[in-house]
Amino acid sequence: MAKRGNEGCPCCVDRVSKRGGFRFMLMARAPPEACSECVLPEFTYGAEMPPFVWPREPSDVETAVSQVLAETKSVLDSVASVPDDSLTFAAVISPLMHLPVYKTNPLVCQAKHMQHCSTDPQIREAASAATTAFANCKKESRKRKDVYMKVKKFSESEASASLSANDRHYVTAILEGFERNGLGLNEADAASLKKLLDDDVEVCSAYKTNLAEDKTRIEFTAADLDGCDAEWIAEKQAASDDKKTVVLTLKYPDILPVLQSCNVSETRKKIAMARECAYGNNLELVAKGVQLRKKSAEILGFDSWAHFVTKTRMSGSPEKVQEFLGGILAKAEAGGLADKERLRQLKQQHLQERGELEAGATVELEAWDVSFYHALLLKREYGVDHESIRKYFPCSVVVEGTLAIYQDLLGLKFTELFNFDTWHSDVRLFVVHDCESGNRMGHFYLDLHPRDGKYNHAAIFHLLKRKDATMQTPVDCMLTNLPAPGADGKPALLRHDDVVTFFHEFGHIMHGLCAEGTGNSTTLAKCPRDFVEAPSQMLENWCFDESVLQKLSRHAETGEHLPKEIIASLLNAKNVSEGLMMLRQLYLGLLDLEIHGVNPPEDATGLQELVDRLRPKISLINNPPGCNMLRNFGHLMNQYSAAYYGYLWAEVLSADMFASKFEKDPFDKKAGMEYRKKVLAPGGVGKIAEHLEAFLGHKPTQEPFLKSRGILKS
Repeated sequence: MAKRGNEGCPCCVDRVSKRGGFRFMLMARAPPEACSECVLPEFTYGAEMPPFVWPREPSDVETAVSQVLAETKSVLDSVASVPDDSLTFAAVISPLMHLPVYKTNPLVCQAKHMQHCSTDPQIREAASAATTAFANCKKESRKRKDVYMKVKKFSESEASASLSANDRHYVTAILEGFERNGLGLNEADAASLKKLLDDDVEVCSAYKTNLAEDKTRIEFTAADLDGCDAEWIAEKQAASDDKKTVVLTLKYPDILPVLQSCNVSETRKKIAMARECAYGNNLELVAKGVQLRKKSAEILGFDSWAHFVTKTRMSGSPEKVQEFLGGILAKAEAGGLADKERLRQLKQQHLQERGELEAGATVELEAWDVSFYHALLLKREYGVDHESIRKYFPCSVVVEGTLAIYQDLLGLKFTELFNFDTWHSDVRLFVVHDCESGNRMGHFYLDLHPRDGKYNHAAIFHLLKRKDATMQTPVDCMLTNLPAPGADGKPALLRHDDVVTFFHEFGHIMHGLCAEGTGNSTTLAKCPRDFVEAPSQMLENWCFDESVLQKLSRHAETGEHLPKEIIASLLNAKNVSEGLMMLRQLYLGLLDLEIHGVNPPEDATGLQELVDRLRPKISLINNPPGCNMLRNFGHLMNQYSAAYYGYLWAEVLSADMFASKFEKDPFDKKAGMEYRKKVLAPGGVGKIAEHLEAFLGHKPTQEPFLKSRGILKS
C-alpha cells in the first residue's frame, strides 16, 4: 500500500477531479496503488461505523438492486410455500416484518440514497432507477396473492387468536397492507391497480429528476440586485466568468436573498416567475399522477385518493381535515386581510420614496412582493434586519450549538467520526450514545451545502432502521442547502429562518434515532404522516428563546452573542404578518386536498385554472399569469400527497406539547427525558394519540397553537 497522500493513488486523483469523491471502504476493493489515507477498515457489526459501502460505479448500484430483489423474492416464496397445517407466526409473519427490500437492509439505502447527493450523474441516475425498482418490488410483494392467502389463513387460526396484543397488531397490519393494495380484488381489478401504482412511481421519479437536474441560470447586474448584501453580490461576481455578472440558480440560497432584500421589483418578479415556470414538464406530471392516484383509490373502493390516504392517519378522513383547516381559516382570514393591507401600504410608500410611484397612485401587493415587504416591515418597524442578523449565525456555530442543546435535553452524547466512507468531502458523520447506559442509539450524517445534482430542499432521510438481532442501530442523514463557506474562507452565515430550519430538521433525526424496542425494528413501524412533523415543530420554539439564541449565536467578526435588544426585537416580531403567512399554509393544504379529491383536474390546464382560482381566494395573493407552484411542490409527488395538511395538524399538537411541558423552562431535563421516552421512543408503534395524551396529561387542544400564532389573544 502506498504512503498517505501518494501522488500515484487513483483514489486521491479521483477525489480531486470529482470534488469530494469517495474513499475506498474495503482493502479488497482498493487498487494496489491506493494510499493508506484512502483505505478504510473492514466493517463488522458492533463497530462504531454505519454498515455502508457507497457505490463508485452504476454497476455497484445494479448489483445491490439485483441482490435485494432476489432475496426479497426468496423470502416471499418461502412464506408462500409453508404448508397450511404448519402456519406459525415465525414462519409466516416474522419474515414479512423484515423483508430485504425495506430499510432494515443496509443494501437498500446503499443503492438508492446516492440519487439525492452523488456528484456523479450516472450514479444518481442508477440510484434513481434503484428507487423505482425497490418501490415496484414493495408493490409487487403486496400483490402476492399466495403470500396473502397464507397470512389470511393464519390470521383466522387459533394460533393467531392466542397471540399477544403486540404480535396480533403485526398480523392485522400485514393483512391490511395487502388489502389496501388490492389483494381482496378480482384478478382484472388487481392487474389494473398494479399498473396504476407502477405508473405513479415512474411519474414521481421523473418529477423529482426534473427538480434535481434543473439547469436554470439567470444573469443580473449588481444594479439589478440593489438592496442585497454587498458581500453576497461580490461573492457571486467573483464566481462568474466575467467577474461582473451575478449568475443565480433557482436554489434557495440564491433566490431567498433576492426575494427578501432586493429593492428592484422587476428582479424579484423575474426570480419568482422563473421558479414557478421552470422544471420541464412537471405540471403535466402532476396532472398525470393525480389521475393515477384517483383511479387507484376508486378501484380500492374509496371516493378519492384523499379518502384512501387519511383512512390510516390521525385525521381519519378528508372531511375531518376540511373541518380542521376551515376552522383555522375562519379565524385567520381577518388578520390576513389586515396584514395584506399593511404590506400594500408599505409598498406604496417605498415606491414613492424611490421615485417610482406618483403621489396619490395606488398599487397591488404581488406574489413577488410579500417576502420583501414583510422583511422591510420587520426592519423599519421592529428593528429586525435579517441580513445584519446573519453575521451572528455562522453555520458552524449554529450546528455545534444545536447539537449541544439536543444532547443536554435528551440525555445523549454525539461523537464525530472522521475515518468513514463518504459521498462528498462536505459530509460529517456522528455516532450517538445514551448517556446513562452507554448504549449506541445510532448514527447521523450532515450534508448541509448546495451543489449541482443534490436534493434541493431540506429533509431528513431515514437510511437504516433498527435490527436488534444484529446490533444494527438506525442511521439518518440530513440534506440541506444552507449557504456554504466562501471560497476566500469567509464563514457561511445563516438567516434566522435557516437556524429554525436546521433545528427543526435535526428534531427528525432525534425522532428516528430515539425510537426504541423490537417494534421499531419492523417495516410496519411508521409514524402517522399527520403527526410526524409535530416533534420537530415543537422544537422550533427553542429558536425563539433568549437563552437558546445566546447559545446559537456568535458574531463572525467580533465573537459577541446576539445582543438582547436584537433578540427582543426578533421575539416581538415573531407573529408579524402571521395571518397572511397562515393563509398561505392553508392554501397549500387545501390545494393538496382539492387535487386529490373526488373531482381532481384532468390535465395541466385544469391544474392551472385551479391554482389561478384558489390562490387569491385563500391566500389573498393573485397568481402571476402562467405561474404554477405545483411545478416545484415536491411534497405532493411523494409520501405527502393528500397529506400536506399534516404540517398544520401537527403544529397544533406541537404547540400544546411546548406550552404544557417546556414553555416555562426549555432546558428542563426531566421534561426532556419524558418527551424522549413517551413521544420519541414509541416511534411508529401503537396509537400516537394515546402516547401523546400520556405525555400531555390531557387531550390535545387548538388553543395553545392559536395563541402562539397571535390569532387568539393570550
